[in-house]
Amino acid sequence: MTFPTSAMHFFSMTFRLSLLITAACIALSSCSKLFSPRGSGEIPDTDQTETLLKAHVFHLADSIGERNVYHPGAMERSARYIEQKLEEMGYAVTRQAVHIPPSGEFGAVKDWTAYNLIAIKKGTSPQPKMLIVGAHYDTKVGMDNWHDHGPARPSRTGTPGANDNASGVAALLEMAHALAATSTLHDVCLVAYANEEPPFYQTPAMGSAVHAKSVSLHPGREKIIGMIALETLGCYSPRVNKKRQSAVVAGLAGLPDRCDYVAFLSTNTGRKLARSCAEEFSTLSRFPVRSAVFPYYARGVSWSDDWGYMKEGIPSFAVTDTAFLRCDDYHETSDTAEKLDYPQFAEVVQGLSKLIISLANKP
Repeated sequence: MTFPTSAMHFFSMTFRLSLLITAACIALSSCSKLFSPRGSGEIPDTDQTETLLKAHVFHLADSIGERNVYHPGAMERSARYIEQKLEEMGYAVTRQAVHIPPSGEFGAVKDWTAYNLIAIKKGTSPQPKMLIVGAHYDTKVGMDNWHDHGPARPSRTGTPGANDNASGVAALLEMAHALAATSTLHDVCLVAYANEEPPFYQTPAMGSAVHAKSVSLHPGREKIIGMIALETLGCYSPRVNKKRQSAVVAGLAGLPDRCDYVAFLSTNTGRKLARSCAEEFSTLSRFPVRSAVFPYYARGVSWSDDWGYMKEGIPSFAVTDTAFLRCDDYHETSDTAEKLDYPQFAEVVQGLSKLIISLANKP
């Protein structure tokens, strides 16, 4: 039987596509690893950490609510809250200006300058290295759809951002709390970023990109250990992840069906750092952790503040509950504080605090 030319072309293209998909599955699956917890068999006392995390999230998401440069009053109240908490721990906080150029893409921005908030835990070494840990404190503005295409429409209701990303900020504050109570060999730079959310994502007005550029130009760039982004950290459950069936990348990478783990996600730039950190986290915490490496263009990978550092060649990765791959309330008005899983969230943050302290004390 002879097939028409068009049919032959169709079968040829289908065959090639199947080969590409198969190759992608093999490649991505080989880059994913689940580390079995090897930490203390005793369940840590998370009550105090849980209480503090909950207070931060409820204040940012419920008391303040949607916070971005389209709501400058809320953005400033959030910044002042973060500054106040860090100053109470003994940190000196500096503001780094993030300028927003006029653009139709950005719409009617009411404040053309936003601010990163920077606090540094000084190490005891006479020649310290630096570890950067950060989380964005802005929330998504109202847009045409949740996946952020089209211009910003601040007249539409955005999200209160409990999980995205009051959870990341709360984790940053409690990790700062743990750091303040101990000494470290190296410096730890703690940053709360402005303008991570669209329409500023992957533009010069993205706060973490501004900070990444500034440290990449610093004479001590070679002393940077790496960067860890804290992104959506409050959603955990033993239930089967129903959203995973639509998350092709997650399936290819072999991410677990259940939602009861924390993920260390990176591109090739942060591969070694993410893998070694995940392995060490598993020795410090009972909480399951998965490390996975993706191409930078994979949907949802480098959709956080690690992107700017990756572009500057600085090892970086995101610690996350996998955001939209498991959270039904991602970028929705329903992303409210009472929905987070605080006991598990607290256990994750305690493990991360131990990890950061350990990293900052390595020779």
